[in-house]
Formats: sequence, structure tokens, C-alpha cells
Amino acid sequence: MIRLAGNIEQSHNKVGRDLIGRDKIDKQIVYQEYESKATKPIRKEPTFDLDKDQDNSTLLKKLIAGKMNSQMRLRAISAKLNALSIIFDLKKSEHGKQILSDVYENLLTAVSKVVMPLEDGELLKYKSEDIFREFPRIISRFEDILNIDEAFLEGLLYIATSNCALRWKVDDAS
Repeated sequence: MIRLAGNIEQSHNKVGRDLIGRDKIDKQIVYQEYESKATKPIRKEPTFDLDKDQDNSTLLKKLIAGKMNSQMRLRAISAKLNALSIIFDLKKSEHGKQILSDVYENLLTAVSKVVMPLEDGELLKYKSEDIFREFPRIISRFEDILNIDEAFLEGLLYIATSNCALRWKVDDAS
């Protein structure tokens, strides 16, 4: 519990203050902290298919449409393959499959926050930094039950792309 000037109490939040200009306008900003940690999986079945796009043709088609350069396309395939090796170990147990499904769904939720405000024809590559900014939050949410990192989430992002869950160019509505 933090007690601020003016008897304002805040718990589980970060509070920032700025003084603006000569008039000393006082502005307070409250940032909500996310403390929700996964303690066990909440999904019963895996929500994506690893057998889709084995030749990476869907992935490459989407990255080309999103105007990703050849170096980035090669990086995407490599990241996807590295993530798949971790996924195959996780899928050996039901518990691992369920946790993996939870991580995947949380990744898609983070991506949807970035994709939803995009206009028709916009390229997601210009917003990829916003997606990557969400990775530490996802990692910290699952850190007590699964050892993952940003490289794994990047690979999972490209698996989602291969599974048609993500487009790197927002299609026209027409």
C-alpha cells in the first residue's frame, strides 16, 4: 500500500508524477501492474496444429505480403524451427501440451492488441516492436511453471503465422 499526498492510497499499482511547465500543473498517472501468474494450465486441448505448413510456404507467402526482406524471412524460419524443437519436448506430456496451449493463446491475445487498430493495407512489420514488447509480460506470467524466453515466443509467433492465425499485411475489406 502506497500513501500519496492528498490521502490517495494505491495498492498493486505504480504511480508516476510530472510537473508540467511554469504553471506547475500537477499530473498523476496510475499504471496497473499485472501480477497474475499461471499456476497451472487452464486449457485442456492444444489449440494449434504443428503439421500445418511443413514446407513454410504459408509463412513465406505472408511475410512476403508483409514486405519482410529475405534476411528476416530466413530468421523467421529458423526461429520457427527452434521453437518446434522445444515444442516437441513439451508435447511429450499432457501437462506440457496444456501449458503450451496457454502460452500460445496468450501470445495471440497480445498480438491481437497490436493488430486490432491497424487500418486496411497496413504492414504488421512496422508494429512488430509492439508485439515484442509484450513478450516479457508473457514470459513472467508463465515463469513459475515453464522456462521460456523471447526467442521461443518469436518462433511461436511464426508458427501462428503458419497456422493462419496471423497476417503480416492487413487485408482490404473489399
